[in-house]
Amino acid sequence: MKKLLSTIFILSLLTPLLKSQTLTGKVNDEQGQSIEFATVALFGLPDTTLISGTITDENGEYLLSSDDNGDKFLRISFIGYKTQNVPAKPHQTIVLKNEDVILGEVVVKGSLPKISLQNDAIVATVQNTVLSKAGTANDVLKRLPSLTGDEGVFSVFGKGQAVIFINNREMRDVSELDNLNSADIKNVEIVMNPGSRYDATVKAVIRINTVRRVGDGFGFDVRSSYYQSENTDLIEQVNLNYRRNGWDVFGTFKYHQNVYEQNSEIWQKTYVDTLWTQENTFVIDGDYRKLTGIAGVNYEITPEHFAGIKYTYSAFPRKESMSVLNSTVVANGSFYDQWSSSEKKTSSSDPTQWINAYYNGRFIDLKIDFNTDFYTNTTFAQSLVKETSQEYDDRIVNSENDVKNQLIASKVVASYPVLGGQFLIGSEYHKTHRDDVYRNEQNIVPPSNTTIEEQNNSYFTEFSRATPIGQIGAGLRYENIRSDYYDENQKVDEQSRHYGQWFPNFSLSTSIKEVNLHVSYTAKTMRPTYRQLSSNVFYGNRFLLQTGNPFLKSTVIHDVTLVSSWKFMQLMVSYKNEKDAIIYWTEQLEENPAVSLLAYRNLDELPSLMIFLSLTPTFGIWSPQLSGGFLKQWVTIISNNQPVILNDALPFATLNNSFRLPKDFLVTVDASFRGKGDTQNVSLPENQFVVNVGVTKSFIRDQLRVEVKGQDVFYGKKDANLLYNHQMELFQRNRYDSRQIMLTVRYKFNQAKSKYKGTGAGEDEIDRLK
Repeated sequence: MKKLLSTIFILSLLTPLLKSQTLTGKVNDEQGQSIEFATVALFGLPDTTLISGTITDENGEYLLSSDDNGDKFLRISFIGYKTQNVPAKPHQTIVLKNEDVILGEVVVKGSLPKISLQNDAIVATVQNTVLSKAGTANDVLKRLPSLTGDEGVFSVFGKGQAVIFINNREMRDVSELDNLNSADIKNVEIVMNPGSRYDATVKAVIRINTVRRVGDGFGFDVRSSYYQSENTDLIEQVNLNYRRNGWDVFGTFKYHQNVYEQNSEIWQKTYVDTLWTQENTFVIDGDYRKLTGIAGVNYEITPEHFAGIKYTYSAFPRKESMSVLNSTVVANGSFYDQWSSSEKKTSSSDPTQWINAYYNGRFIDLKIDFNTDFYTNTTFAQSLVKETSQEYDDRIVNSENDVKNQLIASKVVASYPVLGGQFLIGSEYHKTHRDDVYRNEQNIVPPSNTTIEEQNNSYFTEFSRATPIGQIGAGLRYENIRSDYYDENQKVDEQSRHYGQWFPNFSLSTSIKEVNLHVSYTAKTMRPTYRQLSSNVFYGNRFLLQTGNPFLKSTVIHDVTLVSSWKFMQLMVSYKNEKDAIIYWTEQLEENPAVSLLAYRNLDELPSLMIFLSLTPTFGIWSPQLSGGFLKQWVTIISNNQPVILNDALPFATLNNSFRLPKDFLVTVDASFRGKGDTQNVSLPENQFVVNVGVTKSFIRDQLRVEVKGQDVFYGKKDANLLYNHQMELFQRNRYDSRQIMLTVRYKFNQAKSKYKGTGAGEDEIDRLK
């Protein structure tokens, strides 16, 4: 009887599902290109009641569930296109038509709007816009609103460093952005508040989607770049690709030479029993050579199932630097000593090896994405410091630092349509082992031999659904961390940790007439890097040492963000509060208070507000992009027994200009400004203003491209900072070898973008190892 009642109960629950009807389809533009993130809503007749809704995926496809009763229609909308109402059918393809934007007497035209808000992301269209002529993916990102950075490392203004994905695969090497031609990019999505599917340390995401290539055959892309400043830098690169019958074999070889220079002036005041004052000049010259080889293969098992493996090999034939620090020391206003410290650093390493394997498939409505990674590298660094003193004995400090890292990681994500929405569940695991041995022949600073073993088990889920008030999404992530700290092969319980954390998120996307809105809340964390946790003590001079802090706690971040979009305008407002924020901090040695030990500490809390506005219209051949905003924090530091209020807002603005001229010429003039303000326990007392110019010419139907660019033409890339500490203030002004001219020649033959779909499983943990 109980079994019969149970069966009847289960059948009663399944009856509505058995009666349901599945509606599938695809949304394209007039050129036949799929439209991602289009809103597809299902309404009932005659009362136009919203039944369910969804957004299209990366292939422009949608899936909806409905009962069989009554007539229904679909409403499809996407910014920059005319909204369409069509009868609901089991399967159909819908074509949206472009919609021009009128600005006064000027028609702002284009195959798509350049910048728009789509669900959880600000999306910049690249294909068929002036951005497609920018050069590389790195050049595209430099020209997008709210992004700052270069050479593969980009941050979202007010959020922090972003994790970058290319075709849903997590970027593992910063050079990948230079490998990708801007003409091969469809769009770029900037996610301000990533959900639970991403690691809890990920505070911003950049997703790059490329143009889908068709056809088989062999192709290659050759690129040569020459940079001339006070030094000479080079990049030589070749990308190879062969596709046949579902197989995709690809490879890259790249040589990168980077010679750099920095000049600094440093003033230091230490308030102890004696007022110690240091005036320093610092010069460093470095030479960095890197060889990178990439080989991989993908196989399209069926149109719904893909698998592949990718191997990355990196070697450093040369990595060395030479620096000179000249110091004049004054005690209570009287001359004490004068030092000159020269340091030669050399670094050798075993090749860094990284293997990623993936499977990506679809079983009817169930999507599966699996990735696994293995990473290993070993570095041997030597430092020789020779310090001469005018009044006291000279010193020689010879030290060695050996670091070995190993990581195993995996991640699986499954998604399925449930209750008219999309349900996602997944798990992520990584295991890290790091050995760090530091030796010093003279014992001026203590040696150390530490090991850190860490495991992270994460589980996450998300659900999103269209409702009458908009698209609602919610997620939850749980991370269980076990970190064991060993000193001389003995476990140290005080510095070992085992804890679990929950990270919820919520979002709502809606529109009010022509204004699109997205509001979200996320809880995130920032774990200290392994170098920040290190016990190694590095020698600066006899009054300055540097180390880590094994007792650092992880930062917990609560973030509320509002993003809105109207025509070519985008506004972002974000408030966040960081608990146990990690900051630079200096304490004085008990045995000799004149000696400062530069390390890290946790700040109880760090609240901040960020406001950012961007305008991206187009006027004929001129495509300007004006962005500006500020970041304001509320921080008070006790320095020299006095409160120091660091609440000044930090302003930021950019003006990028692109002029598309006849005969495939593109001229760019870009300017960026960063004003005075405060960040953490640092005051930035000087403005920074940088201007870049460039000319690009395409030949042979864009197979051959020549770029000439001038970087920092007015030599304005400079910075200064005043660091407040317990009993010490440190002011530093830096000048860089930033003014340069760049010549790039790129030739591509029958180029087909790799189909690689691996997303990576351990990128964030690898960043902590560096």
